[in-house]
Amino acid sequence: MSHQIDRRQLLRGASLTGGGLALAAWMPAWAQPVSAGIARALPTVSGEDIQLRVAHQTMTIDGRTSHAIGINGTVPAPLIRLREGQNVRLQVVNELDEETSVHWHGLILPFQMDGVPGISFPGIKARSTFTYEFPIVQSGTYWYHSHSGLQEQMGHYGPIVIDPAGADPVAYDREHVIVLSDHSQLHPHEIFLKLKKQAGYFNRQRQTLAGLLKGEDQPL
Repeated sequence: MSHQIDRRQLLRGASLTGGGLALAAWMPAWAQPVSAGIARALPTVSGEDIQLRVAHQTMTIDGRTSHAIGINGTVPAPLIRLREGQNVRLQVVNELDEETSVHWHGLILPFQMDGVPGISFPGIKARSTFTYEFPIVQSGTYWYHSHSGLQEQMGHYGPIVIDPAGADPVAYDREHVIVLSDHSQLHPHEIFLKLKKQAGYFNRQRQTLAGLLKGEDQPL
């Protein structure tokens, strides 16, 4: 004896027997809630008035915890989402005991808002606040980061997405903002000191692909 099951019955049964999870494997990539292997999205800040708080924090990668400098409690820093044609005011609160800065990499803006200490402005002193304000005259994907000391290497960086004023000229199913960076448990100042003493300091026991696959080389 055979029974015909229509689409409505199938969907109802799937939702009751697994919260719809059974259907997830059938869905195309664009329809799935989270793409396989992709970390969840960074927090997003947007609008005409944005506050960014720069502070010390810790971060854990592969079970190893190290010191970092984050913005609004995250490393990488939050995604700043803007639109071409708007004005933006970015209030940067420096909670560090040292100077900091934010450089808006690739953005066309007044030179005094560029965020390079000693060149375009004096920097943001410890425990103080500076407000960047400028018009958004372009669209695209950019990033922002510190130009003070080695703060960028400690996590003081994040992505910027500026949507075009009109319709997006590129059709896509889903947007992924990918941020690539290195992070070491060693403090960047310690790394820099070792490299000044010996340029090839970190070339010892170099990782090789063959050794990594065999599990014989040094752990990354």
